[in-house]
Parts: sequence; C-alpha cells; structure tokens
Amino acid sequence: MILFPENERQQERTCLAGVSESKPCPGNCRDFYRESNWNDSGEQACFAFEKLEKFLEGVSSFSVGATAFQQAPADILENFSTRSEIGFDLVRYFLSISSPDQVMSTILEMDDSLLYRIVKEDFKIFQKLKKEKKVFGTETNFLDSKAAQFWNGLPPERISKFILFCLRTKKDNIFAARFLGLMPIETLLILGESLGLNKEEEAELYKGLEESLYEFPIRFPAIYPHLLELFSEDPEINIILSTMEGLVERKESLLRAREEVLKIIEEAHKKNSHQEVLNYLNTLDKDAALEILGMLEEQSHIGFSEKSLLSAYIKGEESDFITFGKRQQVFRVK
Repeated sequence: MILFPENERQQERTCLAGVSESKPCPGNCRDFYRESNWNDSGEQACFAFEKLEKFLEGVSSFSVGATAFQQAPADILENFSTRSEIGFDLVRYFLSISSPDQVMSTILEMDDSLLYRIVKEDFKIFQKLKKEKKVFGTETNFLDSKAAQFWNGLPPERISKFILFCLRTKKDNIFAARFLGLMPIETLLILGESLGLNKEEEAELYKGLEESLYEFPIRFPAIYPHLLELFSEDPEINIILSTMEGLVERKESLLRAREEVLKIIEEAHKKNSHQEVLNYLNTLDKDAALEILGMLEEQSHIGFSEKSLLSAYIKGEESDFITFGKRQQVFRVK
C-alpha cells in the first residue's frame, strides 16, 4: 500500500460539486449550491474559503482564487473579508478586475455592509488618484471607472436597496445620492414610495447631490415636477429650481427631437435616410441640431465622423457635406 503524506491527501479533497481544492471552480457552482441547499447538509460542501486562503499563501493559482471568488456563496465572501484586512483587500481586488457578468450574481446576493465597505474604499482610492491627476477622460466620474463598472449592469432594485442602506444605516446621503443617476426615470419617480421613505428622508437623499441637484432635472426632465414638490417648503432650493423651467422644457424638446431622429435612423435601409435626418435637423435651430448630434454620438447611435460631417453641413459648410455624400453611410441603433 502506498501511503500519501497528510497534506497531499488534503489536496485531493473534493467539494460537493466534485471539484478538487486545487482546481478552478466551474462556472455553474453558485447555482449548484443554491439548488442543493448545501448549507442544510451539515457538511463543508464548498472550499471557496480555503481556496482564497491558499491563494493568499501563494499555494493556489490565480484562476483557482479568481473562480473561487466568482462562485463562492455570498456568506463565504462576507466571512472571508471580515477575518483580516488582507482578506477584505483580496475580495475587493477580485471584484474590481472581474467583468460585470462574472460578478453579477455575487453583487445581487452580497450583504450591503460589505458592498458599502468595498465601494467606499474604491471611491477613496479614486479620489486620491483624481487629486493626483492620474485619472482622465470619462473616468473623472467614479461610476465610469473600471472598479465601479459592475454598477451599470445592476437592476434598479439592487441599486435602490444599496441606496437605502447608505441613507438609513450609514446616514451617508452624499454617497447614496451618487447612485441616483444610474436609475431609469420610472424608478426615480417612485423611489421614495418603493423604499418607504417619508418626504424628509427623500429630500435628504436628493440634497446629497449637493450642487449637482440643479443639474439633475436637466438630465432627467421628468423628475422636475417631483423635485419642485419635494422642496416646496425649502425656500433656498425651491427658488433656484423654479428658475429652471425654461431649461427643463428645452431639454424635453431636445429629447423628443432625438427620438424623431432615431426613428429616421431606424429606417437606414432607405437610400436617402441621411438626407432625411438633415432635413429634419434643419427644421430646428442650429444649436439644438448640433446638441442632438452630440447626444446621438454619446449614445453610439452615430460615429464621430458622421457627427462631424453632419455638424459641418448644419453649420453651412456644404463642401464637407459633399464629401459625406460620397462616403458609405453608417448609422447604429441601440
């Protein structure tokens, strides 16, 4: 009989899914454990905790550690992150480098206290880098940074739950308000009701936007009447909001015009669709037409070259339009 050392026998242990401690977790582990009610078995059915520990010790490979993080039940990650500061840093690290799809189920199940701790630390680092001018372009906004990319794929219900935790448990309305812009307008309009906030709490949440409060109804014109009502008893804020009616109405008209342009672009199979777009834009004032083109480029409905050439024509630079007419037209609808 061949006897193996104790450490080698331990390495050959397999989890409830039949995967060795030394091997990466398959992509369906999380679903498997949820369906098998492994917590009720009374046995240690998942080795994600041990795999993460061994990764820190330099025993396990990167793929073993990363897949253990991505597939571990939420309570294992919470336990691991509270045992030591380096354990917390490892969980935060894997969250930041994983794709949104890889961590979606993890974030959906993660306790808000751990998520808050992670995101606050990421934000602190982001602010430091921003101060040192080491972030550029779109990443000047924290939620556009790579570390926060998973937020853009989360359902409104999960974001709302986190906002409520920040607001009530952490009393951190400024941080909570940072996530308001991720929500669709339909969710924003009923946010207070869906979270069970009273008027004072909802007003406190929006005050967390600070100076950006006055930019918010420009981004989301439909929220304007709600904000007026919400701050009806706050003279300082109400006076400023009440002067913005013209700006909000203009933004609403721009959004309607953008939708009209998108209807034309959707019919891009038509030979003269680009001409129809220009015909429509020329019914608007020049500034509005150029702003709509900027909105279309920002949302990837048209490319930079299309926007530049259409802008040149709207400005009266017909020679550029002739060049455009000879180019292959490319419109993208999302």
